[in-house]
Amino acid sequence: MSIAGLLAIGCGGDSASGSSGGDTGAGGAGAGASGGVGAGTPTGGSGAGTPTGGAGAGTPTGGSGAGTPTGSGAGGGTPGGPTPATDDSPPGKFRVNPEGRLTIDGTPTQVRGGNWFGLEGQDDLERPGAMELFIGSMWWVENASPRTIEQTMKELTSSGLKFNTIRLPIAPQTLNADHPDGDYSITSPRMKNNDPDVYPYANAREALEDFLKQADKNGLNVIIGIHSCSNHLGWRAGRLDDAPPYVDSARENYDYKADDYNCTMGDDAYNMDKWLADIATIARLPKDLGIDNVIGIDCFNEPWKYSWAKWADMAKACYDVIKKENDDMIAVVQGVSGSFQPEGASGLTLEPEPHGDENLNPNWGENFYGQMTYPIQIPKNRLCFSPHTYGPSVFVQKQHVDQSKPECVGLEDEAAAKAGCGLILERSNADAVAKLEKQWDEHFGFLHDQGFCVITGEFGGVKDWPKNEMDPALAQQWAHLPAGKRYDWEWQNMYVDYLIKKGMTDFTYWSINPESGDTGGIYGHKYTDADKTGWGTWTELDKDKVDMLARLK
Repeated sequence: MSIAGLLAIGCGGDSASGSSGGDTGAGGAGAGASGGVGAGTPTGGSGAGTPTGGAGAGTPTGGSGAGTPTGSGAGGGTPGGPTPATDDSPPGKFRVNPEGRLTIDGTPTQVRGGNWFGLEGQDDLERPGAMELFIGSMWWVENASPRTIEQTMKELTSSGLKFNTIRLPIAPQTLNADHPDGDYSITSPRMKNNDPDVYPYANAREALEDFLKQADKNGLNVIIGIHSCSNHLGWRAGRLDDAPPYVDSARENYDYKADDYNCTMGDDAYNMDKWLADIATIARLPKDLGIDNVIGIDCFNEPWKYSWAKWADMAKACYDVIKKENDDMIAVVQGVSGSFQPEGASGLTLEPEPHGDENLNPNWGENFYGQMTYPIQIPKNRLCFSPHTYGPSVFVQKQHVDQSKPECVGLEDEAAAKAGCGLILERSNADAVAKLEKQWDEHFGFLHDQGFCVITGEFGGVKDWPKNEMDPALAQQWAHLPAGKRYDWEWQNMYVDYLIKKGMTDFTYWSINPESGDTGGIYGHKYTDADKTGWGTWTELDKDKVDMLARLK
């Protein structure tokens, strides 16, 4: 279940609109809610979904470092003219050509990949915020040949998926080898997936470094993303210095609230200077590790509490550090949402952020509408925009709802369920297709038309939604829907159809891991509501999802 949205503006991926359908799964990291201030409702999951919706402005604290944004209010500074085509950067391994295609050593390539979460921190009642790689065979599972990272990487590259990229979310604490949440010597409770015979990591930083080296060995490029200001907050954080109340603070019957943690004080305090220092640390990793497979840095995940103008200036500061530290990398920049946090405000105080048609909510990270009036100043040849967008398994947006009933006009998610509203998400419904295509065109599709690189950073979902093993109560909320309809699966395929139609087929799917409570993953999972002992054990690749993603060429 999810809390009602405080302001119905959307976002996605770890995203939501209004309220958000977050993770529902013990131990899983959800993709997030989409659309506004609503938070996803993880039920028992470690790592909840990321609601998508607000895009706040807000002044980063402590920010006196390179490229600190100037200006106030919803804006950043004064628009600096059109986005430049290039700057004085020397030729590098990863670049974007004039057609908006990512190139590797000058050769255009399609980004085909998925998200492998865990090192950004998980919701865990025994050990909140623990940073661990989900590998697919937990330590309690008796298995003579447990799944390994390398095995999974070989399957991702050699199967019908033909993946060449992994987006790897981390938290600032992941980079700190001395952080207690990443100390793998702690055995109570034992770190999941830490088989000391196979993975003798001392801490999460070592796990990160070994993962990057294994990806390089197995022909996989990596996009490293700072997913939050704290491994305890995960998808909730919409800004660098976020603090409670969060979108799930008022959620009933929910055990994974993070109101004891914030990014303004204590050990998890974060600010502009620390963020830019972390960007520099990540940018130096390839040289430090002797690898050359890191495409770039996803500057900050779903910055939904910032306005576009504020975030565009901050992203430029991120790029400036990348440029200084690494000639090969690009900057990966997500969008904002349909609302933002004004200067001096806190918590869930939000104001509207322009996003085009007010009836089409953006997910968190989906809204680039402001680029038309406030062009980002990162050169196009070192920039990829990366929207996050989700369907009803993460959050039922109002544009998903049949508006023909007067009592359903403007409703979304739980409110729409309680009113017995129907959904219009079917590929055969031309009006629904047109509505969604307009949503995506207004929020980010126009960037591709302008020759920008666009990589969908997150999309995904549960095929049989509202049936979801990790949230069995969800099906009861929507029990009035016709049996056998697979609305989220229809949404996913509608989005794939759109990407093909646009010729905008670069993506990293959420997620590889099946532990994401509100989306599931590319792998199957032994966990069921009837048999929870299967938690943490991956099964075979999901053929339907493999076949769907194979359509993106």
